Parts: sequence; C-alpha cells; structure tokens
Amino acid sequence: MKRSVDRILTTHAGSLPRPDDLTRMMWDAIDGKPPEQDRFRARIRSAVAEMVQMQKEAGVDVISDGEMSKFGFSNYVVQRYSGFGKAAGFVATDLGDFPEIVKKIFANEGGAHLQLPNVEGPIELKDPDAVKRDIDNLKAALNGRDPDGAFIPSVTPGQMLFNFPNKYYKSDAEYLQAAARAMAHEYKAIIAAGFNLQLDAPDLPMNSHSYAGNAGTKAVRDHVPAAIEAMNEAIKGLPAEKIRLHLCWGNYAGPHHHDIELKELIEPVLKTKAGFLYVEAANPRHEHEWEVWQDHKLPDGKGLIVGVIDVLTNHVEHPRLIAQRLERFANIIGRENVLAGTDCGFGTFVGWSGCDPKVAWLKLKSLSDGAAIASDRLWGKSKR
Repeated sequence: MKRSVDRILTTHAGSLPRPDDLTRMMWDAIDGKPPEQDRFRARIRSAVAEMVQMQKEAGVDVISDGEMSKFGFSNYVVQRYSGFGKAAGFVATDLGDFPEIVKKIFANEGGAHLQLPNVEGPIELKDPDAVKRDIDNLKAALNGRDPDGAFIPSVTPGQMLFNFPNKYYKSDAEYLQAAARAMAHEYKAIIAAGFNLQLDAPDLPMNSHSYAGNAGTKAVRDHVPAAIEAMNEAIKGLPAEKIRLHLCWGNYAGPHHHDIELKELIEPVLKTKAGFLYVEAANPRHEHEWEVWQDHKLPDGKGLIVGVIDVLTNHVEHPRLIAQRLERFANIIGRENVLAGTDCGFGTFVGWSGCDPKVAWLKLKSLSDGAAIASDRLWGKSKR
C-alpha cells in the first residue's frame, strides 16, 4: 500500500453510507424478500462507482468499494459461507446500566436488521464468486487506475468467533482454524487482484467488554494471541505491505467506559504479520492513546493508520484539529509512517450509523484538508 512519502495520505475504515434504494434492497433480502438478482447486482455495481467518485471528490487517497455488496462489515459472511444457524444476542457491558441508550442505538430499522447468528455447522465457502464480484466492481469503478490505491475489507477469523458464537466445533481453537482456512480464499483473491486487504478485527479490543450469545467477556490472554495466530496463518505468504489490520472498540454511541486500553493489548497485536496497524485516535475515549507510541516502538517497516475522525458524531472536525492529531503521531513515529483515517466505518451495518450520511462526506473532506495542513507543516512547505 502507498505510504506517506512526501505528504500524509488519507484513507478510511472501509464502509460508507449506502444509497437509500440499495439499503432498502438489502433490508428486503434480509427479510426473505430478495430483489431480482440481476437488478440487485447492477445496483451494487453502480453504487460502487458512485462511492469511488465521491471519495475522489472528498480527496481520499486510498479508497474502498464502500462495502456496497455487504449487509455488514462482518455479518456479510453469512451470505458467502455455510455453517450459520439461529440468531444470537449481543451484550456490551458498558450499556448494561443504560437501557435508554440501547433503545436509541438499536430501536430503528437498521438495528432491527442487524443479525449475528450462531455457527451450528462447518464453516465452508458456498459462494466463491462473491469476492470476485467485489473485485470486478471496484476495478470497473477505478477505470484503469492503480489498484494499489484501493483496498477491500474482509473480516478476521477472530472477529467471526466473536460475532458468531461457537455451537459446532469442539473448541474455539478448532473454530479459529476452520474460519482461517475459509477466509483465506478472500484474502488471497483481493491481493492477487492488486488491491490492498484490510483485516477487520474489532474482536481484539472488544472481547474485553462485550460478547455474542452467552460467551461472556474474555481477557486479552484468552483471546488476542490465538486470534492473531489464526489471522497470521490465514495470510501466510501474502505480502505484508498489502495488508492493514483494523482495531475497533465498537462502532456504537455508548459510554465505552468499560473499553480496555490499547496499551493492554498492544504487545500481542504487534505480532501481526500485517504491514499496517489501524487504530482509533479521535473519539474521546481513545484520543489520549497516542501516548502508547511513546512507550512501544512501531516495528521497522510497519505503518500506522491513525483514526482522526470520530464517526459516531455529527460534529465535523476542524481541519486544524485533524492536523494537530496527525502531527502529534508524526513527531513520535515519523511522518512517513503515518496515514490519516477515520476511527471506524460510516456504514458498519446496512442502514445503521451514528453519523448522518451527508455529514460523513463533510468529515472525509475535512480529513483531506487537515492532512494537507499537517503535510505542509511536516514537510516545511508552509507555516499555515
């Protein structure tokens, strides 16, 4: 993936707000009323083209397909793999004492269509062409531009275990191995097509304060090393410089006062074979964690994508604030190792977002403007 050679490059976490008509099609499909397949696929393809153009207009350097084909950043696997059964509930302990907040977050049509089923059979690929369609749609939208300037997200084995409780495999270790074997199909196809691969792993920090089904929370030592190992096995042999690992503490507007701190899991996370690590650094619970990089050296050759936009608020960050955040990181780990991003996605699950879709694009434009200010300062081009 491109690095910040002479300016801070911008990117984001993958998902973007889906057009209203595509959102309705997806809700219908979830409700068992799937739209006519050719029309559905054609709308996904045109939506990808729209997202690519809008990212270009917002000044984003390393873009995605917006995850237009997916019901959600993680539950899309239910469309593509077998083994899933009945829906499981989801618990976030920080929300336990705040039922009114839960209603505000989930009592909407998007929340009603958010489904996380158990794994009740073997996880096996059932639609090998799905990722190929994603690749073809993004290539068409790029219209001959270098695919190294784009990425496609994919869920990690650990996130699957976190979101889809184990009701089939003899152990969680066996589950992780099966998920890694299955997901390797997507990982290899994305990179073989010339795109960068984003591995979405909210499970790494979130397991400490939330869970699906009745799994209960897990200590870092009981999940993170095993999840990293399974992920590393799945990407074995793939070029590290084409892979970015995204951490997230949950893209929901809760208090987050039970979130584990980055410093408590950074050591096992840094054992990732991915060439880029992607962390939250904008929201008020995690902005302070730039301090972690004063005490933990970023391994040689790795880059850091820094979330400098909070996707859970409609406040549009001022470009100067974004520049300040980026300069802070650049002064610690080196300007060439920093890319500017958002904390998480703007369309994590279809029709479910904490930020108004139109505001999301203002935020991405502010991201680009802020990165330009930081670049001018860091490369000595101006004093603005």
